[in-house]
Amino acid sequence: MEFHIGEHWIVNFFGLNVHMDTLITLWASMAIILFFAYLATNKTSLIPSKLQAVFENIVLIFSSQLKGLGKEAKNHTPILIALFLLIITGNLIGQVPFKVLKLFPWVHLPSSAELASPTNDLNVTAALAIIVLLYYILSGVKSKGISYFKHYFTPVWFMTPFNILEDFVRPLTLALRLFANILAGEILIMVLGGLIASLISPEAINIWCQSHLNWLPSSFVYNISLFLGSLLPLPVMFFEIFVAFIQALVFTLLTSAYIQGAAGHE
Repeated sequence: MEFHIGEHWIVNFFGLNVHMDTLITLWASMAIILFFAYLATNKTSLIPSKLQAVFENIVLIFSSQLKGLGKEAKNHTPILIALFLLIITGNLIGQVPFKVLKLFPWVHLPSSAELASPTNDLNVTAALAIIVLLYYILSGVKSKGISYFKHYFTPVWFMTPFNILEDFVRPLTLALRLFANILAGEILIMVLGGLIASLISPEAINIWCQSHLNWLPSSFVYNISLFLGSLLPLPVMFFEIFVAFIQALVFTLLTSAYIQGAAGHE
């Protein structure tokens, strides 16, 4: 059995190679967020609906993470909420069986179009990490002025190269942690699905059922292996849902810590 890891559906636009699978799922994630955000805020009331209550709790949770900034916390809460919602939606969208689309004759997708999570593409996680880096540096400069850069020379001046390097290591760790965890989970699901398909083939099950359960329709018997193949990855898929929440939360909480460290006056 052959697996293709890390391949993307690449389309050339104006001389640039674009990962169309990543682009589609990323824009789909943003569309989902905007849709539910519109529903939650369209008709707000003192007695909130369930969806409004969910979004209000998200706002309260992340605003409380920046309480060390005092009144300035409300200025930084939107980026934390945006990051969390985008990452969690992008992580979970990888659990959708997009391969089913290829069963419909009117859907024309190339064989390489495996629409997985956008966060399993290092380009996406690196872009998010760079946004975080620029944001907390600019927030520090806005809050403290030119004195923000004094921390590069502490505790002693010759630590300056290491302090500067730290600012570049932070986004690297953010990007790699999110990318590696999501990609590893999807590879594991793919391997387990391929394993059951290779060990329990439709032909083998068909022969066994014809000898023991010959009263079953042949078409139903032949597709039992496909059903079993869909069951084996389920425990890993449920675990991946948990990992999706954890990774989105870790990314966002680390971002809040970096912002507080840069913009806080303590």
